[in-house]
Amino acid sequence: MTSTPAAPHPEGPPQGLDQTERVILRAAEEEGAGCPCDLIIVGDVTGALTAAALELTAAHPEARVWSWSSSRAETAALADRFATQRRAGRLLLADGEQPLPLEVFAADADAHLVLARLPKALAALDDLARRLARLAAARGREHLTLIAGGRVKHMTRTQNEVLAASFAEVRASRGLGKSRALIATDPRGGLPAPEPATGSARIAVRGGERQIPLRGIGGVFSAARPDAGSLLLLGALDAALLAGEVAAESAVDLGSGNGLLTAYLAAALPAAQVLGSDDDADAVVATAATLEAAGLSRPGVTVAWDESLSRVGEGSADLVLLNPPFHDGTVVDATLVHGLLEAAARVLRPGGQLWFVHNSHLRYRSELATRVGPVQQRARDRRFTVLSATRA
Repeated sequence: MTSTPAAPHPEGPPQGLDQTERVILRAAEEEGAGCPCDLIIVGDVTGALTAAALELTAAHPEARVWSWSSSRAETAALADRFATQRRAGRLLLADGEQPLPLEVFAADADAHLVLARLPKALAALDDLARRLARLAAARGREHLTLIAGGRVKHMTRTQNEVLAASFAEVRASRGLGKSRALIATDPRGGLPAPEPATGSARIAVRGGERQIPLRGIGGVFSAARPDAGSLLLLGALDAALLAGEVAAESAVDLGSGNGLLTAYLAAALPAAQVLGSDDDADAVVATAATLEAAGLSRPGVTVAWDESLSRVGEGSADLVLLNPPFHDGTVVDATLVHGLLEAAARVLRPGGQLWFVHNSHLRYRSELATRVGPVQQRARDRRFTVLSATRA
């Protein structure tokens, strides 16, 4: 189906948008948003793109908006904000119990435009581009266009090259202040499904050395490499486990990432119930893939797509491991961890332990003492500090 590009709104894009969202929507209108077609939104962190897409399609009752996010928290926020549009069938969200791949979620979308913010990681951008190219091939849509916006200072030529591997044409939009969008058109056919990155970590498990294969999906933190903070935590934890200072029948890896800490728990506590939980869909898939590759998938070891352990009962865990994010985009934000600390405190039984690693230049001892209980320093180096807190 062909369409005639809609004329831009004379008053400009809707209000309440940041500069990057405005440049995305301006490019979308120039590319034909507003036709009687569906729109696909990816990674809408504020809800503004979804709101604008609903407005752009409002004149066409048959058109729907498909809004997909890898974040469970973002998906839940969209579900609350746009409950009326969901009930009317105008908005679809991928908010099941387990993450749904983008190309599966939007398989029935009659869309020629996809609007997104540029992912921070090149691996995540490549993953997105490949999934969209495969979606287009499955739908027989040769003219699917991705419009991905970002701040100019964070954009590189390599992003164009990554997109060019999945789309025949890549160009930049006109700039708007300090933001610009990349426009990728004509997806290539015959592309294979995205493959996880592969790596491994050599760690001590109950005093014996073990090689743990790692899998990284999309933009998951540290890809398929062990990060230094996790390695410091695991070294200290294994020593404490051998010394009898830690025992657990129920253990949780809160923010499981590529699954390294979850795999350790499954290996070191073979009789325990182990949960790897993450808000990010890529991390959930990566954790499950790491467990499978390591031969550690078993009854009692589960992986959940969840926001701050919302589906875990109060006082149900003996041990929680937490290597949290400290960056919001490219900016250090030490407050990001507060909700995770509260979640850990809620699910720990009295006497249960939280093991926590943080950047050494930050100060968290008093936070842990206030939110959880008495604190011990377990390890420290130039970059990271490992603390344990016992639930009061």
